[in-house]
Amino acid sequence: MKLTSILALAATSLVAVLVICPATHLRAQLLPALASTPPYVTFGMVGITAGQQARLNALLLPTGGPLVAGGSCQVTFTILNDQGATLATATMPATQNQSVQFDYPALPLPTSANTRTEIRGTVQVAFTVTPSSTVAAGRICAVVPTMEIVNPTTGQTALVLENPHPLPEVIPLAVMPQ
Repeated sequence: MKLTSILALAATSLVAVLVICPATHLRAQLLPALASTPPYVTFGMVGITAGQQARLNALLLPTGGPLVAGGSCQVTFTILNDQGATLATATMPATQNQSVQFDYPALPLPTSANTRTEIRGTVQVAFTVTPSSTVAAGRICAVVPTMEIVNPTTGQTALVLENPHPLPEVIPLAVMPQ
């Protein structure tokens, strides 16, 4: 009698595990995952010379519905030199399924200048409800960032970087710009 009860309990447990685990697995796959880039990324170092500009782009992916009333996605572009000093920065609102861009330098370097400047670009995204508050963007503000080196006179692109590297959202005070 005890052996029959133990076998019945084992069989019931096995059936329950086989039924519950696949159901949980399938339920997890029913929730669509929005492709997302981390909210703060950097591109590798690149060099620009006279007659070239660096262009940072961010395409805000559609979220499948409206944002929170009064909320918007803000994209902050920053260009840093090889020592980590900020050369230029700009924050602008982004609209779903549209891109925003930031050019550095705003005016191309004169062609007589014979210097090469090593730079990198960062893209940071935040979701704001009011102009004074920002919260982590999470999956609400999913962007696809790129960095280009362009000739602003001809419009020709010399280089496109598409694979940014994630950065921590909390920056130690020792590396904060002054």
